Amino acid sequence: MAGIKFTSLSIGYKKPLAENLSLEIPAGVTCLIGPNGSGKSTLLKTIAGLIKPLAGSVFIFEKNCSTINKRDLAKLVAFVPSRFPSEANISVFDFVALGRIPHTKALGKLEKPDLEKINFAMEQAEVADFAKRRVNNLSDGEKQRVSLARMLAQDTKILLLDEPTAFLDYPHRTKLFEFLKNLCTDKTCLISTHELDLAKKYAQNILQINGKGNAYLNSAENTIIEWI
Repeated sequence: MAGIKFTSLSIGYKKPLAENLSLEIPAGVTCLIGPNGSGKSTLLKTIAGLIKPLAGSVFIFEKNCSTINKRDLAKLVAFVPSRFPSEANISVFDFVALGRIPHTKALGKLEKPDLEKINFAMEQAEVADFAKRRVNNLSDGEKQRVSLARMLAQDTKILLLDEPTAFLDYPHRTKLFEFLKNLCTDKTCLISTHELDLAKKYAQNILQINGKGNAYLNSAENTIIEWI
């Protein structure tokens, strides 16, 4: 069963950036590449349910996204945007804990299993040492790692990341790709990136949007970049 499937999908705002997409994204790491303005971020937001398709459908584990309520969708899909929310003037721990909201009961109380997942996520993302710091006082690279920790705490089968290496130094970039490759043996991970060398090295598949409204999914080793 494919984690993500498109049927005749068109994405965009008023005019389509890409259209008539029909494909399945398998488990593992798939890198989403393409020129600026081709629709990479728009596609991720559409899958995450933040933007409605112009036409067609997105299916998550064979269920049409349009029929899934936001709370249930958040149990299946975690999305890390390219820009850190500027209003998040809270502690690192509290920000990461927001990832557990879809799994908590009505009052939103964190139970012992939630706290264990939060602490484990912070350790994996190497942010546990500054759990008490305010996120607005962090560097861009630290914020990127905190966003990763929140995604891990959310504990979903589908991970969507928009330019996650944008503010990381090279060692942390490679470390992130290695980590996601090891993490996503049974998860579906779609990463928007301009890191073509890392995409070729660590992804199983590459989804290429060519800037002309078309998209192609191929194995990483068989992908020919057509927009350079």
